[in-house]
This record gives sequence, C-alpha cells and structure tokens, in this order.
Amino acid sequence: MKRAALLAGLLALTGCSGKSAEKPTTAAAPKLPPTTTATTATTQTCSQFQGSTGTHASATTPTKTMLLTLVRTGADRCTDRVTFIFRPAGGETPGYRVQYRPAAQAQTQDASGKHIAIAGKAFLVVRLEPAATADLSGSKPENTYTGSSRLEPPGMRAVREVVKTGDFEGVLTWVIGLSSERPFTVTSSASPTSLTVVIG
Repeated sequence: MKRAALLAGLLALTGCSGKSAEKPTTAAAPKLPPTTTATTATTQTCSQFQGSTGTHASATTPTKTMLLTLVRTGADRCTDRVTFIFRPAGGETPGYRVQYRPAAQAQTQDASGKHIAIAGKAFLVVRLEPAATADLSGSKPENTYTGSSRLEPPGMRAVREVVKTGDFEGVLTWVIGLSSERPFTVTSSASPTSLTVVIG
C-alpha cells in the first residue's frame, strides 16, 4: 500500500515537470525607440530670384531692324520665361524697353488705338525697336514670324497670356498678361539673337 502511494507520487511529479517543459517562459523583448534616418534635403528657394518691378531698357540700339522668328515660353519651379528669337543680326542684340503699364494702355493696339483684351491683372509691355515680323527689304514682303499673335502657354506660374499689340514703323510690341505684378529680369543675347523676360 505504501509502495503504491509512493509510485503515484512519483508519476505526479513527472507529469508536472513534463507540462512545464512544454510551455517555457520567455522574457518580453524590450521596446526600442523608433529608428530615425537623418536626411539632408536640398530645397530650391524661390526667394533667391533677383528681379525688380521697375523699367528695364537696353543701353544701345541696334543699327538694323531685328526680324522676329519665334516666341518661346517656359517655366520652372520658381520662374516663367518668355523669349523672343530673331534672325541673326551680325552680333547685334535687340533694343528693348520692358515695363508695367496700366491695363487701359497695355490693352491698346499701336497705331489704331483698338482695344485688345488680354488675360491677367498686371501687364508687362515689351517694346522692341527697331524690330518687325516681316522683312521689307526685298521686292516682296517676307513674313519672318508666322506664329500666333496670341499665346496661352500651359504650365506657367504667373503668365496668363502673351499677345502682340503692335507691329508698326519699326516698333514691335508684345504684352505679357500676369496674375499679379511680379519682379522680373531681362537679358539679351547676340547668339542666338534673342531677348528673354524672366518673371519671378
């Protein structure tokens, strides 16, 4: 009887040790702080644009009439560009005067005085002189610019429309309609013969 009780006790101990071996206890893993990665982002800042809202004019006037061939527009993150491209002119650069004008003056066609509607709330008038869109030196006039007189370039930040408002007696006038008055710069080049208005 005593031996049977002793045997039952040993079996009970063996069962308990086997049960504990089936489910070992493990310590909880410590929580680590979230991993952070240092990044050095190079962000372009539009405040670096160096322009003004005052009148920009060329220091010299070319000796020959500049013949327009193309008007090109473009934009990046910080600026809009309107470029007037001319036939090569023997190393000379375009004569120009670029300035903001009141809406009533800017939206008036040269010579005729006809009103020309232009999209925008501020108007940058580009006066090119001497310049034209046709070569009158031959026996017959030759149109050198065959593009549209009204451009609505897509993807621009501030430019709403670019419109030709005059081509009379050696004076070529285009108006850039903007969403608001903004600083700008003007650069001219002899190669290629061109004038670029950059609006910040």
